[in-house]
Amino acid sequence: MGGHSAGHAPTNKGHVYPADPPTVDEIVAVMRQTPADRHGLRLRALIVVLWRAGLRIQEALSLIESDLDPRRGSILIRRGKGNRRREVGMDSWAWTDHLAPGSRPASSCRSVRYSA
Repeated sequence: MGGHSAGHAPTNKGHVYPADPPTVDEIVAVMRQTPADRHGLRLRALIVVLWRAGLRIQEALSLIESDLDPRRGSILIRRGKGNRRREVGMDSWAWTDHLAPGSRPASSCRSVRYSA
């Protein structure tokens, strides 16, 4: 790839940057801003799956309804990193308050549990 810095190492080569994940309050604040329509509910469910199950974005976007098993509290990842199949668990708060059919609107995010 050509450019003004072709053949030179990037200026940040070798630097290690600490992880800076969002706080629980920041995540809840974003969830509260989702509209109560079907698009907002889908967005809130996506946030919950990314946050509480630790999925990568492509894994979460590739989910289909049959990948979710609320009875066991598990999510099947068909093609994860390295095309590996895996199963992850998710806590009951995420299932009952945000992924269950007819779950409450985003204002229910007040009673979030602080465990991951």
